[in-house]
Parts: sequence; structure tokens; C-alpha cells
Amino acid sequence: MGHETPGLRERKRIATRQQIEQTAVELVLELGYENVTVERICERCNLSTRTFFNYFPTKDAAIGGLMLRVPAPEIMTTLLAEHPEDPLRGALAVFEEAMRLVDERPDILVHRRQIFDRHPALLQQHLAAFHELEDTLTRTLTQELLQRPGHRLLDDTAAIDEATVTVVIAGAAMRYVFRQWQKSERASPRTELVDPALELMARVLRSDQ
Repeated sequence: MGHETPGLRERKRIATRQQIEQTAVELVLELGYENVTVERICERCNLSTRTFFNYFPTKDAAIGGLMLRVPAPEIMTTLLAEHPEDPLRGALAVFEEAMRLVDERPDILVHRRQIFDRHPALLQQHLAAFHELEDTLTRTLTQELLQRPGHRLLDDTAAIDEATVTVVIAGAAMRYVFRQWQKSERASPRTELVDPALELMARVLRSDQ
């Protein structure tokens, strides 16, 4: 899966979002979390609070970053439908779509780890978003499996159980992929790491047989 070059408007949006994130992180490291406000972030960025809230719902979201955004159910359904005979690939596509907003700059990732160590509650927000994605995707995939029983892989298992296991595997694979991608030079899309991750997981699962 390739990446299209974003247009000028989208590049400006990305640049503004990154400026807000970078500034929020720098201010926390400089002044301490308690002393950073949305107004202070905006003053440093020379942006209005209205612009800030167009990108982030809270100061915590800017400091910790938008780890993912849960796609709308219709987008999930479309992505799942693109892989009718392979629900796992469909689920992986949904996770990749959800993670497109991740700011992967090495410097900001290092600084965020420092902030998460000092303020674990910020990390919990990431985990909450991930759980919301898993729950929503599980419900959507369950409905897809019920409506298209011919595409199911586990006929002797309840649809909700097949959907749950599929989403859990996809989520574990994408967490591993993201960690490996962070450690790499990021010259290639994350999607190129998916197949090696799935093969590694399969080898681990087969190791006890």
C-alpha cells in the first residue's frame, strides 16, 4: 500500500498539528505539566485557542499526542469489505487507518516517554483510545460475520468470539509493528512490517505444538 503525496492544505494542517504537539511537549519539559495550559501553548505557537481545538480536544491530547482516532463505523465496514475472505487483513487495515495520525518523529517520541514516566495518567488515555477502537471494531466485525457467514473462518465458533480473537490478534500485531517501525529508519510504510509480524506470531504459537 503506497502513500499519496498530501496536498498543500493537508501539509499545512500536518505542520500546524506538529507545531502544537512539539510546543506542548517542550513546555511540559520546561515548565512542568501543571503549569502548561492551552492558552500558554497557543501563545507560544502564535495561534488562537479556536485553532488549537480544531486539532486537539484537550491539552493532554496535545501533550500525549493522538495515538489513534477511531474510524467511523462506515469506514470500518468499507475496510473490512475490501478483505471479504480474510477478516484479519480487514481488521489490520482498520488499525492502520486509525493510526495514521501518529506523530512518529523520534525526538518527540523520546520526550513523550519521559513525560509518560512522570505522568502515567497521560499514557492511560492512549490505552483507553486503543480499547475503544478494539471494542468498536469487534462489534462491527461481528455484524459483518453474521451478515456474511460464508466468509467466516471458524464455523464452529460464535461470531462474536471469532471477531474478538481476530481483533485481539490484529491489535497485538499492530502494536508490535509500530514498535519495530519506531526503531527503524521509517523509510518504508508500516504495512511492510505486517506480514513479518504475523509470521513471527504464528511461529510463537506453533512453538508449543
